[in-house]
Amino acid sequence: MYTRAHKNRLNAVFSLFLILLSILLIRVLYLQLAKSYNLTQLARKQHTAVIELQPTRGTIYDRNMRPLAVSLNLQSVFSDDRVVQEKRAAAKRLASAMGLNEQYVYARLNKDKGFIWIKRKLSPAEAARVKALNIKGIDFMKEPKRVYPNNTLASQIVGYAGTDNKGLEGLELKYDPYLKGSAGYRATFRDARRREIASFEYEYYPSIDGLDLVLTIDDIIQNVAERELDAAVKKYHPLGACIIVMDPKNGDILAMSSRPTYDLNSFQRANAENRRNRAVTDMYEPGSMFKIVTASAALNENKVGLNDRFFCENGAWSHGGGRILHDHTPQGWLTFRQVIERSSNIGTVKVAFKLGGDNLYNYIKKFGFGDMTKIDLPGEVPGFIRPPSQWSGTSMYAIPMGQEVSVSAIQMACAMSVIANGGRLVRPRVIQAVQDKHGEMIKEFPPEEIRDVLSEKTAATMRDILSGVVTDGTGQLAKVEGYDVGGKTGTSQKIENGAYSHSKFIGSFVGFAPVKDPRVVVVVMLDQPHPQYYGGVVAAPVFSKVVKDTLRYLEIKPENITEVKRAVELQSVED
Repeated sequence: MYTRAHKNRLNAVFSLFLILLSILLIRVLYLQLAKSYNLTQLARKQHTAVIELQPTRGTIYDRNMRPLAVSLNLQSVFSDDRVVQEKRAAAKRLASAMGLNEQYVYARLNKDKGFIWIKRKLSPAEAARVKALNIKGIDFMKEPKRVYPNNTLASQIVGYAGTDNKGLEGLELKYDPYLKGSAGYRATFRDARRREIASFEYEYYPSIDGLDLVLTIDDIIQNVAERELDAAVKKYHPLGACIIVMDPKNGDILAMSSRPTYDLNSFQRANAENRRNRAVTDMYEPGSMFKIVTASAALNENKVGLNDRFFCENGAWSHGGGRILHDHTPQGWLTFRQVIERSSNIGTVKVAFKLGGDNLYNYIKKFGFGDMTKIDLPGEVPGFIRPPSQWSGTSMYAIPMGQEVSVSAIQMACAMSVIANGGRLVRPRVIQAVQDKHGEMIKEFPPEEIRDVLSEKTAATMRDILSGVVTDGTGQLAKVEGYDVGGKTGTSQKIENGAYSHSKFIGSFVGFAPVKDPRVVVVVMLDQPHPQYYGGVVAAPVFSKVVKDTLRYLEIKPENITEVKRAVELQSVED
């Protein structure tokens, strides 16, 4: 019998269902209207795969289009942690195949993510081993890896790029905007098991490969320079060393290297000391090499003549402030030419007094000291020279012979190039051009003349004087069989605790060849060599060997045929 109790229960059930239906309707409206955009994006994310396409980083070539840095496409391993089964066992097998720590791999697999890198840029052998495991949820993606075919060659110039192909040092850093290119992507659909359906690709933007750099460096000359620098380092054990080979006419850097060095393919193991390009980043007092500035300025201002005589005080000269100026070898009367050939400190200072402090300072600045050379390498220092208003009572005795002034090796190369090329200061460069993969020129970096410093007559006279330094003076170990060369030695005391050290020296040599038509300028610097430390002993022989092989490589015919024949005859007798 239908009673009021039945009716109440029926109404209650109906009301409950009505409430539930209302709640469901509200939920549907909320999802369809308020959450529509978010859910659509989530669905798109779950059913589409967006794959980034990495560009190939530009190649770095030497001047003859021999590669110094290239990019190879290698396999990188990633996992979809939500698909990988038996993760502990998978981690053990993957770690063994790739030479990784098992706990590290397990931690990566246990992150419960749809994409996570396990190891990037595997060797071909590692990739083959991982593929052979055929582990579900483990997949591969091709990525470019930076490779340096010559390992340590020109390491401080080229620099390196990191795992993400971003330049971190050297030219790789400075020219990263040109080299890196831009990434692209392609978008495709995935099925319910998150597998890519390549035939349903709906969006594709190709990557744009990076541009190539063409350097002024010649890898043959670079090899020669590094070989001889290594030999000197092995023999004299300096704290550091550097060498520069430069074309004095256009500023092209044909070779540049520093020691200690490092392997570009293992840059992670190198410390800052090994990565430093000492040729542009280190300042030091040049010592007697700086006398080329004093001598050139005095000649150019007609303050001295070649045969003017200077009394060199028999090796010791007391001047203001109680300081005694010494020569390494006691000398009496010397002509101006002999002052430079024999590297007399006393004679050079007396020449400087005839020139005057203001004139000396002006020429120091004209030669480029105290300013950046603006070489296209990172980390360059400007050196240091105080203006005459800040000179002390002893400055005119110190600066003319290379004290109280700081220079870099690249500045010395540019200064000697002024004498070698006829009087013009040129900007040094290591980049010739930026080009695309088809060899089309994108940007050129032409040679640049900064200013005239000396007259052609003065430059020619200085070349003649500096050839005498090698034939008759302090640089005789710089002689090159078959060629006339010129240059200047330097042996400077390092400053320690505010005073000049009597046990720590920098030995250096800067020169050019051949004398009649210089094709190369070479600077060699060794920091604290021992047991020998004179520049004419430790640095001049490096110059000789580098110049000899470089001139022959450049097919510059020997000038002194008689000397070459005699050397060959002597060698055959000794053999």
